[in-house]
Amino acid sequence: MAAPSFTDITEFKHNEQLLLEAKQTLEQRVTERTQALSIALQAEAAAKLAAEQANATKTRFVAAASHDLLQPLNAARLFASALSNAPTDADSVREIAGRIEGSLRAAEEVLDDMLDIARLESGSTRAEITVFALDDVFTDLERQFAPVAARRNLRLHIRRTRLHVRSDRVLLRRLLQNLVSNACATQRGGVVVGCRRHGGRIEVQVWDTGPGIAEQHRKVVFDEFRGLDRPSPWGEKGLGLGLSICDRIARVLQLDLSLRSEVGRGSMFSVQLEVTATPASVLAAEPAPASPASLVGGTVLCVDDENAILDGMQTLLERWGLRVLRASTAEEARSAFMQHSPDVVLADYRLGDDDCDGLELLQSLRAGGVAYAPAALVTADHGAEVAERARLLGYKVLRKPVKPAALRGLLGALLASASRG
Repeated sequence: MAAPSFTDITEFKHNEQLLLEAKQTLEQRVTERTQALSIALQAEAAAKLAAEQANATKTRFVAAASHDLLQPLNAARLFASALSNAPTDADSVREIAGRIEGSLRAAEEVLDDMLDIARLESGSTRAEITVFALDDVFTDLERQFAPVAARRNLRLHIRRTRLHVRSDRVLLRRLLQNLVSNACATQRGGVVVGCRRHGGRIEVQVWDTGPGIAEQHRKVVFDEFRGLDRPSPWGEKGLGLGLSICDRIARVLQLDLSLRSEVGRGSMFSVQLEVTATPASVLAAEPAPASPASLVGGTVLCVDDENAILDGMQTLLERWGLRVLRASTAEEARSAFMQHSPDVVLADYRLGDDDCDGLELLQSLRAGGVAYAPAALVTADHGAEVAERARLLGYKVLRKPVKPAALRGLLGALLASASRG
């Protein structure tokens, strides 16, 4: 009987195990790489889709903006031509002038929306959180929209509040302006602005008595170019960006923006804010807007490197009973200031090829002036940097295009300040 033989296969089994582990590792790596590639392809596809959607949005925006800008500007040109050939009848002249103002106001609103969207899209908008009286914002809203509501036979009621909130005052005002403007599109009834407190938060509400918004439309009212295909009874044709801008501002401010509506009964848009304690030291309230008579006899130095702007400013201010001094350069402004000691100075921010900007000019007038004269900066720059710089130096800011009502209120406050000084 043959002796049994044995073969040591330990090494074979070890190598087999190594090959099996290598195979499993390779399969795992292939699976991981496949998943990573799939994720990368999905991300690339999503980015491509987002880019295509962004480009489509920009294309629609440019097309809509171009149309909506050309329409009122063309109307203004036609009305201006009609005015140049108008009879001497004062009523006819006033009617045509009102049409021109309305056309230019429509163009201005489109430009405002374009600037807002551009800043919000670029991500350059940063919230500057401060504590302020909410009623100050309500006062601004009432001054702006009371005449609009009156022209449309609508009731506008803004309920006052003593609460202080913590937010960005400029962005919050813009958000509420858009909500109230949207509410004022209703054909009858009225608009109510007020707030309700919920513990440490406050809900600012804007109610209207419009047609309401059906449930299937509520998710899209904050999208761009959404007007729900409702023609304005006042002939307005905006870009449908107002509520979209509200939504974007709310995201910047990290606020909850909501909508409640009932078809046939109206809508209520609201935003929730953080309530804070009233500051121990509250700045004195600004003077109320001056009456037309309070402007009469005042002297205003207007500084701008555009003669057309100076012509328009001079014509308007002289109609309000003011004496106007003009300057196109910083040197002319310094000379006029020293010789005539104006009551108020209005300086444009950009002064062409001058050796300084408007703020630097105002500082030099303040340093070398023979008497105190309150001043304000007029600028087409809507960024936060210039406004913050002016605020720190103690100057009010009036943004172009200048609204006559805002200009009149500012001049009244500055002249009252000059009389106290």
